[in-house]
Amino acid sequence: MANNNNKNVNRDKKEPELTEQEVWNIIEFARGMSIYGQGYITPELISARMRDVTLNPMQATEDALNQALSNPKENELQLRQFSQDFEMRSMVYKRLISYMADMLAFDITYTSNAEPKDYDSPKYKKDLKAVEDILEKIPYKKEFAVAVKQMVRNDAFFACIRDVGNTYVLQELPADYCKITGRWEGGFLFSFNMYWFLLPGVDINMYPDFFKKKYKELWVNGSTQKPYAPSLPPEMRSSTWVYWVDVPIDVGVCFKYSVELATRLPYFTPLFSDLILQALMRNLQKNASMAAASKMIIGQVPMLNKDAKATVKDMIAISPDLLGKFLALVKSSINEAIKVASAPLEDMQGISFDSENEIYDSYLKTTLASSGVNTNLIFTSDIKPNVLETQLSLNVDEQMMTILYEQFNIFMNYFVNKFTRTFKFNFVFEGTQFFLNRQQRLEAAMQLFNVGIVLPQKIAAAMGMKPAQLRKHMEEAQATGFMSLLSPPQLEAQKEMAEIQGKQQKELADQTAQNQKELADQAAKNQEKVAEKQSKLQPKPSVGVPAVKPVAKPEGKTTATGQPAKAGRPQKPLTKISEETEQTRTEGENLGRGGKI
Repeated sequence: MANNNNKNVNRDKKEPELTEQEVWNIIEFARGMSIYGQGYITPELISARMRDVTLNPMQATEDALNQALSNPKENELQLRQFSQDFEMRSMVYKRLISYMADMLAFDITYTSNAEPKDYDSPKYKKDLKAVEDILEKIPYKKEFAVAVKQMVRNDAFFACIRDVGNTYVLQELPADYCKITGRWEGGFLFSFNMYWFLLPGVDINMYPDFFKKKYKELWVNGSTQKPYAPSLPPEMRSSTWVYWVDVPIDVGVCFKYSVELATRLPYFTPLFSDLILQALMRNLQKNASMAAASKMIIGQVPMLNKDAKATVKDMIAISPDLLGKFLALVKSSINEAIKVASAPLEDMQGISFDSENEIYDSYLKTTLASSGVNTNLIFTSDIKPNVLETQLSLNVDEQMMTILYEQFNIFMNYFVNKFTRTFKFNFVFEGTQFFLNRQQRLEAAMQLFNVGIVLPQKIAAAMGMKPAQLRKHMEEAQATGFMSLLSPPQLEAQKEMAEIQGKQQKELADQTAQNQKELADQAAKNQEKVAEKQSKLQPKPSVGVPAVKPVAKPEGKTTATGQPAKAGRPQKPLTKISEETEQTRTEGENLGRGGKI
C-alpha cells in the first residue's frame, strides 16, 4: 500500500518545463554535434550517412507485404524498402532492374532557333561554343544512368545540381527526406526535410549553398521565417514549413518513372507477391532433391501360419521388440553409406523417388515472364528462341524505357540554355545500347545520303558520340593530313574493276574473231563439197552412139514416167529430187520449197 501511495504522489507532481534558454541550449548542442562541430564528423559517420542515402532495405514477409499492398498509398515507404530487399535476395529481380535501367544509350542531338543566315554570325558561334562546353562538363550519360536505375528501383530519383569546379554532378538526396509537393511543365517539384543536416556525419558543406542559407533561416534566424508559399514559380520556390523546405528547380531535380502518379511506388510492385515465394520454392526444390538422393526400404513381417484362415492374435513370426531392434539395425546401416544388413522380413524392396529438378527453374521463369520481359533476353534456356518474337519483345521493352527521355530532354533544355545569350537550343536523347538499334539508326542516316540529305548529328548519335566529338575527329584528321596517308579504297576498287573489264572485253573480242574465222572456213569447205558432188552428178557425152529420138510428150501435165499427171501436187523427176535433197543436206537450203530450211 505504501508503494501505491508513493506512485500516486509522483503522478500528481508535474514535471518541470524547460525554459526558453534551455531549449536554445539544446539546439545549440545539436548544432555542435552536427554540422559545425567538425570533431564529431568522422569517416565512419560520413560513410554511414552515405549508405543511408542509397540503401534502406526492410525484410519482407508475406503478411507485411499483403498488408502494404492493401493500402499502397499509405505504405509507399515500406514498399520501396521491400523493393530493395528483394533486390538483395532475388537475382531475377536484380537482373530485371539492370536489364531495364541499363538499356538507354542517352545519345544526344540538338537543334536551335537560329535562322540560316545566323549560322555564320559571331553570336551563334559563341552560343554554340557555350553549349558544347556545358555538354563536356556534364557527364550526362553516367549521371542519368544512375537516375534511371533509381527510378526503376524506387520510382523516383531526387538530386541536387552541384558544381564541383570542372564538372556538374547530380548529388543524390535521401529519398526518405524528400516529398513531392508540386508539378511544373518539366515534371515534379519536391520539398526537403532539413532535419537531415542535424544527423551526425552529415556535412552541409558538401551540399549546395542553398541549404546553408535555409539552415541559417531555420535555426539561426528562426524568427525571420516567411509564410509558407508553395505556389511560387518553380525557379523561386524556397519557402519553409517547420523543417520542410521547398527546393527550386535551379537547385534540385526530381525524375519519376510513373509521371501520372504522385505516389512513389516501385514499377515492379505487382511482382512482389511472386518474389516473396522464392524462399519457399527454393526449399521445395531442396526437399525434392534430397528425396531423389534417398531411398526407403520396406518389407513384410512373416506370419506363423500362412494357411490359417481364422484371425488369431499375435500370429506374426517375430516379436515387436525384436522387430524394432532389427529395424534399428537396418536404419543404422544405411545412414551414410550403402551396407549389407539382414532382417527377418519378407519381400523387402527399395523405394526411390523421382527427381524433380524443374520446380525452382519453372518458378523463376514464370516469375520473370509475369513481369512482361522475355526470359530469353535475360536467362539462357533450352528452348530455341524465335528471332521475330525476341525482336518484338525487345522493341516493347525499348518503348517502355525510351519514354523516359522526355524528362531528361526538358532538364537539359532548361539547364543548358541558362548559359546561352541569344539563341535557344532544343536537346533530344535517342537510342538504346543494343547493337541492332545502333545499326538501324546508322543505316537510316547513311541512306539519306542518296537523296542529298546529310545529318552529321544523327551519324554521331548512332556511333555513341557527341556531335562536337565527331566534328573534332574530322577536323583533326584534316589538319594532320591523315587522309593523304591513305589510299582511298574506292579508287583502288575502280582501277581493279577497269582492269577486269578490259581483260574481259579483250577475251570476248578474240573469241568473236576466232568464231568468225571458223565459220568462214567451214562455209568454204561446204561450197567445195557441193561443187564436187554436182560435177559427179552431170552425165558425160558418149562417143559412137546414135542419138535417140525423143519420145513425143503427151499434151497436158505428165508424171516423171511420162504418164498423165493426176490432180494434186505437181511432181518432179526423181533425178531432180535427188539433186535438191543432196544440196539441202550440204548447204542447208530447201531448194524444193524455194528457200532455207
